Amino acid sequence: MNQNREKLDLFMYFDGDYLLESQPLFGVSDTAQMWGYSVSDTIRTFGKKLHGASDHISRLVNSCSEANIDIDISPSDIQTILSHLVEKNTLLVAPEDEFLIITYVIGNWTFNLPDTDDYPPSRLLIHCSTINFTEHAKFFTEGQKVRTSTIKQIPSESLPATIKHRSRMHFVIADKEVKSIEPDASPLLLDYNENISESIYANFFIVKDNTIQTPPIQNILPGITRKKIITLAKQIGLRIEEKHLTLEDAYSAEEAFFTSTSRIITPISSIDGISIGDVIPGELTQKLLMEYGKNVGVDIVDQFLRT
Repeated sequence: MNQNREKLDLFMYFDGDYLLESQPLFGVSDTAQMWGYSVSDTIRTFGKKLHGASDHISRLVNSCSEANIDIDISPSDIQTILSHLVEKNTLLVAPEDEFLIITYVIGNWTFNLPDTDDYPPSRLLIHCSTINFTEHAKFFTEGQKVRTSTIKQIPSESLPATIKHRSRMHFVIADKEVKSIEPDASPLLLDYNENISESIYANFFIVKDNTIQTPPIQNILPGITRKKIITLAKQIGLRIEEKHLTLEDAYSAEEAFFTSTSRIITPISSIDGISIGDVIPGELTQKLLMEYGKNVGVDIVDQFLRT
């Protein structure tokens, strides 16, 4: 698969052109690089087809609005560019490869307002890579180890949780902190009320008393996959509850998992060294993986385990 080949120089989109990703883009004073003033959203493919593109583009546009970033390209035009990018890169990769595509909008801002009293336009960057299935396969057999970080989630009063932004130093510090304790661990952030919020790339779920529970959206990014899992669980008759969760709730859970765009569902094997459940994936986690796979026409676990 793609993991055993040299890294490919795939096409990306930037400010009106399709370019190879090896081409340099930014100067040292760029808004995104210097100030982190950019928003993004991530889409993956199944069978080289964009999955949930309209939902992700809608959230991207909403992030721009919440972050006061002007965007002069329509959602339909963004979708067209995404489709063209997939078509161009499909010719460069193996048939079994799938794409992970990150769409960025770089904010229209400068420290000193120009003489025209108008900021320069925002810019659209879309980066495409292949999903490294082999690298992630172990999480579906061994589960993801999780450690609570001392770094707190940024309060929504400071930076609205509805913005999927690229100002992510707190996530990086949290990740380095937990990996210094347990190298394979992923961080879990709490809010200032000591309730569980989210991880650096994913929303958090547990299973207790045959009920799937997940934090409410007040202080977490409202994940697209999170929303789909909640809808799917209800459709197949599973009980689901959005509520504040403490670490005590998590430690006593029967199952736990993350949801994200790339892996869809990642089973969790331990939290702060405490084992969660007896098997990986747990019963309800496995059921959700199977049902989601039916909706996209792919056995998700098999796709990651196949080498």
